[in-house]
Amino acid sequence: MKHQTQMTFPVELTFEILPAMSVAEGELPAQLDITKILLTITGPSGKPRQVDITKSFSEDQIMLFEDEIIESYQES
Repeated sequence: MKHQTQMTFPVELTFEILPAMSVAEGELPAQLDITKILLTITGPSGKPRQVDITKSFSEDQIMLFEDEIIESYQES
């Protein structure tokens, strides 16, 4: 038997700010690049550990996370 549902977990996003760059067509603005998405899980021993789940997300979803981070910094 199977049951499909959705769950929400807290994750930690690690990112870099890439500086603006000059290109032949003009200037590219500074960009944000997510490098890791970490989920903390607790194993049978009770010891928590972090698991990198970045590869579990599509590039589109990662771009949405990047937009969310940028928006949160613009509001502050």
